[in-house]
Amino acid sequence: MKNDSEVLEPRLVAVDSYHLSFINDMVQTLSSNSERLSMALNTIIADNDASKGVITAIQGALFHDSQSASDISEMLDQLIVMPPLEVTSYE
Repeated sequence: MKNDSEVLEPRLVAVDSYHLSFINDMVQTLSSNSERLSMALNTIIADNDASKGVITAIQGALFHDSQSASDISEMLDQLIVMPPLEVTSYE
C-alpha cells in the first residue's frame, strides 16, 4: 500500500495455496519467536521499578503480537483449505 489511509478496492486475486502456506509458516514463526522473547525477559532481574515496568510493557507487546500472529495464522489456515474457484472473465 502506498498510504495507510488509502482504502483498497475489493478484488479477486489468484493466490497459490503453497504461497499461503509459506506465509502462514512465517507468521507462526513470528508468533513463536514473540513467545520465546517474552519468556526470556522473565530471566532478567530488575532492581528498580522503572526497569520492571519496561520489561512488563515489552512482555505485554510481545504477547499481543504473538496473539495477533496466531489469529492471522488461523485466518490463513481457513483460506488454505478453501476449495478452488473458477472465475470466468467477461471482458
